[in-house]
Amino acid sequence: MPRSSAVFFDVDGVLIDSLPQHLRICEDKAREYGLTGVVVPGPAEFRRRVSQGMKVSPMLNLFLAVGFPQAAAERAVREYEQDFAIRYRPQPFPGIDPMLQRLRANGIRLGLITANIRANVDSALGAALDHFEPACRFYFDSATGPVSKSAYLREGMRRLNVEPQRCTYVGDQPADARAASEARAHFLGVTFGWGLVDGQDGLVLVDNVEQIADALLEGREHASKD
Repeated sequence: MPRSSAVFFDVDGVLIDSLPQHLRICEDKAREYGLTGVVVPGPAEFRRRVSQGMKVSPMLNLFLAVGFPQAAAERAVREYEQDFAIRYRPQPFPGIDPMLQRLRANGIRLGLITANIRANVDSALGAALDHFEPACRFYFDSATGPVSKSAYLREGMRRLNVEPQRCTYVGDQPADARAASEARAHFLGVTFGWGLVDGQDGLVLVDNVEQIADALLEGREHASKD
């Protein structure tokens, strides 16, 4: 794929292995609220539904997608924001830190654009957060009102003074691909996250963490050694 000088990452399903924990909190809240009609799908079925367009971010949409009534979903979001990071503790995918180090060693500037909140993201990423430029970390609660991922992409490119053709967004859902397209940036999808499958819509996809850097740096490291 074309070389980029800036790469922005989605977080859940790309950097953090958090799908099982998100499905578990849906199950736990449905049980706690007595929502007997809610049936939370397993990871494979969930990915299939997301790949076909089911909207699951931000978190309110996830609770609604699995069958929570509006009021219960809003209550679940409030409780999710209070204790998800403490009770469920998702971890980064293995290999995230060396992958990010490899990108930075090749002069690529890194940012975050996520529909999750800062407290959940920062606690899960830990020291790996240092790879991302502070001015280009965009969270669901970064603004007082809704802001789209495509808008954050455009703002990130402005802050880094990078043209869209030199920027890539790495995500794991069809909605992420649309956000990149709306911002005129490139898109790299991962199949190990929440909702992209091999061969989907002609997207450029990778199947593991190491391949993220391989795809973004194709030919670049060799050229730098010549």
